[in-house]
Amino acid sequence: MPSTRKVLRVFLASPGDLQDERRAIRNVVNEFNDSWADTLGYQIELMGWEDTVSGYGRPQHIINQEVDRCDLFIGMIWKRWGTPPDRDGMFTSGFQEEFQRATDRRERDGSPEISLFFKEIPNDFMVDPGEDLKKVLEFREKMNADKKILYEKFSEQQDMEKLGRRCITKYVQKEIRTADESSEPDEARTKRAASESEKAEDGRRSPESSPLSAEGFAFLESVIDRVGQEEAMEDLSASDIARFRLLANSISKPGNEEMDLGAHDLNILFSARAEGTKLGRREISCLARLGFRHLGNENVPLWCWYSDLLDFGADIAFVSSCLGANDDETVGAIRVLGALSHELPTDHEYIKREWFINGWFAENSSARVRTAALGYLAENGTAEDYAVAKKEYDRSDHGTSRKALECMIGILLRSGQETSAQHLVLETQFESLDSDTLQAVLDGFENLETRTLLLGLEHRNVQVRLRTLEMLIERSAINHETVERLSKDSDALVRNKAIAALLKLGRSFTEEEVKNILVRPDGSDRKGGEIFERYRLENLKNRPAWELTSKIEGSYMYEDAAYFARAERYSAKHAEELRHDVDDAFRTYHEERIRRTEVSFGDRAASLVPKYRDLEDFHRKILTRQGLDILCKAGDREDLQRVTDSLRTGYPGTSKADVEYLRKHGRWEDISLLANADMPYLGGSLLGGYEGFQNQVAKAILAMGRGHSISRLYALDIPAIILKKTIEFCAESRFSKISDEALFGLLDHESADVRKAASIKAVRAFSTRRIKLILNSYVGRDKYRYYNVIHWLDLGASMPRDEARKAARTTAT
Repeated sequence: MPSTRKVLRVFLASPGDLQDERRAIRNVVNEFNDSWADTLGYQIELMGWEDTVSGYGRPQHIINQEVDRCDLFIGMIWKRWGTPPDRDGMFTSGFQEEFQRATDRRERDGSPEISLFFKEIPNDFMVDPGEDLKKVLEFREKMNADKKILYEKFSEQQDMEKLGRRCITKYVQKEIRTADESSEPDEARTKRAASESEKAEDGRRSPESSPLSAEGFAFLESVIDRVGQEEAMEDLSASDIARFRLLANSISKPGNEEMDLGAHDLNILFSARAEGTKLGRREISCLARLGFRHLGNENVPLWCWYSDLLDFGADIAFVSSCLGANDDETVGAIRVLGALSHELPTDHEYIKREWFINGWFAENSSARVRTAALGYLAENGTAEDYAVAKKEYDRSDHGTSRKALECMIGILLRSGQETSAQHLVLETQFESLDSDTLQAVLDGFENLETRTLLLGLEHRNVQVRLRTLEMLIERSAINHETVERLSKDSDALVRNKAIAALLKLGRSFTEEEVKNILVRPDGSDRKGGEIFERYRLENLKNRPAWELTSKIEGSYMYEDAAYFARAERYSAKHAEELRHDVDDAFRTYHEERIRRTEVSFGDRAASLVPKYRDLEDFHRKILTRQGLDILCKAGDREDLQRVTDSLRTGYPGTSKADVEYLRKHGRWEDISLLANADMPYLGGSLLGGYEGFQNQVAKAILAMGRGHSISRLYALDIPAIILKKTIEFCAESRFSKISDEALFGLLDHESADVRKAASIKAVRAFSTRRIKLILNSYVGRDKYRYYNVIHWLDLGASMPRDEARKAARTTAT
């Protein structure tokens, strides 16, 4: 960081009706100087204020001297035009003279930069504008007609504050870039000077006065030479055009500084780099900033440009995280800092850590920026940052409150304050929280005092209520009245746990009473119904075999619980009967229940049996599924063909029991069958959701494929969602043995999720050398290239291996 400051003079011109806006600009300047002057080595001096030091001579003449010295001229105008600066002069207002003087100097000397802002005029003033406002409108029309100076409009003081901050920041960034490019080594400077001397003899302009890098200037001259020839477009390559657009993006002026370069051009420039194209530091900085902006899309290279700048000794992510031109750039830069665990400076002579924190959580920061900053602090913040997250949480902003709470908990856990984290969870009301963060806190609940733990019974989050209730039951520290209240909880899992607590307290239940607690009368709580069926089955399994047999022999339609309780509890004796019924898809079983019903109920059965027959197929599927589940859990190899046949026909649907059975006993040829099996459609609420089922299938496939090469496994017919998960769950040591041919098959997969999973796993499993070879081969081939593959492989090829592995894990979530 510089040890001295360069003073940049900013002149602020406006008539007298914008005093609030003038004060806002002064605040912006003070804020910049306090936060960044030492860091960047640039101090802003604001001129043109009412308290300008008095001097001899015409007052406007003194002000004009400041105009003549300024580096940046900011003009603001609203309804008033102002008063003439003297009686006999040519100007009708002081603002007009100041603006004209600045523009004349600009045309003559190339300085100052000029930014102009018009405040929106209310419609009622336009009905009868008056002489003063007419002059303002004429001035604005002249700006439109001349098209020499771009201007922007604003409506509120806060808008002008934001525009002023952006204007000043952009100007300082330009000065920094210019200074960086002029600080090249002496040898390079000597060579460039000789080259420029030769060009000067040809009457060409020297890059010394160009806002481009030396490399960019040379390229632009080359393009100019070529486009002046016949059939010029045939001589220009796609990378030439992309670089030409990049150069346009790398230069800016206030009011015209927005970068806009598409993913296609950015990937073309990456390919050109691989072919040896050399870019200047300014262009590389532009590419890195664009990489931050596109980070969320994962479709442009970033890491090579970022790494190049780190080699220069500058972490541009720190700059973009505070001075980014838009939220995309700021958020992307913060995410990169977090992914790489780059710590904010704490003891640097010039850079102050609090400047970053204050910038991220400024009043005008968006929820996106604050959320990204909270994510960074959750993983990399210090104990002192707890107060920052707490302040954000206290704002009760819907967009950031959950992330702020997760940040507070994360900081407490990482700083060894587990008890404080547990108290925080109990004292704050939330419905959902990051599952890993919450589980880390709940695991330590056994260390809490009972009186503290009782707070969790009133919590909005069901996992907190459940864990609290479990601990209190274990300690016998909950009274009958409290448990009775919890038996009416909105969640069936809590109600079920309350039943267990009441049983422990000595209360007994009939089966109907348990059903009334667990099952909602309107049938809206499917989870409660499933818990009740499980409860009833467990109760029946405790009955002796003869009693269950008696119940089965006297059972009618829909009375199936005793049959399955006996089949599971006394499987050794009744397994063959169960196998026969499963193979028969419970047709004979079904008809026997109908016959008994007709015999026992006589005429009354006439209204019951037809409805039962209408649901026959659905009911037999449920029975077959239950029977198969019992056989799968028993784990007899004899049932392998039976299980695979059921998957092949799809009749009873699929369950986790099938998957677990095949994980233990499945053959290589069963992998595709399991992978392509339908998702479960019976039951469901207790299965952990479809994602939980897919995770289990992926793990089973990896187990069934042991003994075969991972390359052969990934050549099988596996649906994209399951293939993605098998890649994610595959051990890195195992994945590292994949052949290049098989890997390219994954990188060319039509599913973006599969390509991403394979690329990230490659970053985590391969050596840097192999990643570079894969990336060069992928980029250099004629076949279609997917941008998300390049984005992730670039990470592994460009960053140090430990950082690449961490970033692959962090930014992929």
